[in-house]
Parts: sequence; C-alpha cells; structure tokens
Amino acid sequence: MRRYLVFFALCLIFFVLPLQIFIIGGSTGIGIQGAVYRYQTSGYGTYFIPLTREITFILNGTLSGRTALSVILWVSGTAILACTTIFAFLHVDDTTENYYRQVAGGLIAACVPYLGSCIAQYGILLHGSAGFSLPAGIIAIPCWIIILYYYRHASKRDQEISLI
Repeated sequence: MRRYLVFFALCLIFFVLPLQIFIIGGSTGIGIQGAVYRYQTSGYGTYFIPLTREITFILNGTLSGRTALSVILWVSGTAILACTTIFAFLHVDDTTENYYRQVAGGLIAACVPYLGSCIAQYGILLHGSAGFSLPAGIIAIPCWIIILYYYRHASKRDQEISLI
C-alpha cells in the first residue's frame, strides 16, 4: 500500500486540491482553481468551468491577452502534472532514488507554469486590476516534495530493515 501513496497524492493534487484561490478585481467575485477546473462565484452567477472549456474560449476568441496567456500557462502546468501522475502510476513498483527524483522534478516543472499563470493574470505581486491571487496549493506542492523526500528515505530504510 505504501508504494501507491505517491500516486494517490498526485491524483489528489490533480483532481481535488485547489491550487489557487482568487478574488476577481473590484471584489466582484471569488473562486478557486484546481489543475483541471475553475469554480467561481460573482454577481454574474456561480460557474464551474472545466479546463477544456477555457481552452475552447481561447480558440474561439472569447479570451485573449493576459487572460489567454494565463490559461495557456495553466494548461501547460496541468499537462506536466498529468505526465508526472501517469509516470508515477506506470512506475508504482519502482522505489529507486531516480523514481522519486523524477516525480519531484515533474512537480517542480508543473509549479513553474502554474505560478507563471498567476503572475500573467494578476501581476508579479499577485495583486492588480484583475484581482488578487493566493496560490496556496501551488506553494504546497514544493512542501509536498519535501515530504516525498523524507518518505523516500523512510521507504529506503524500511527496505534495508526487511533485508536483515
């Protein structure tokens, strides 16, 4: 069961964990955004917007400029996170040092475009005319990498003990 922990944690990040909490400019609305969804409520209504719908908005010209760039970067981060999750599933029996290094590298590589997306939309200080962003989940991912690092060493220590 322990070997599936990394894969299940990646699925949690991918499908559930809100990576960003945001306030729409002028405090007209609030929302959360995960890797594959955006949920927001404002004076215009409450919406659940899958990432595929945002891609469609870019392709048909509804979104452009900073917002389109932000969505493109978010999609890039999600693609990297998806590849990392698939890699973790395919190599779930692999507990070598290289496996954990590749998963950690994939998570770091996903964080870069996610943060770039927030900066593109809200500015370098994550606060601007478009609103305010708190990328709590994106910041939590490097913390999870640290936990993965310690888990790797605990797993390695358990293997050494079982050999004795």
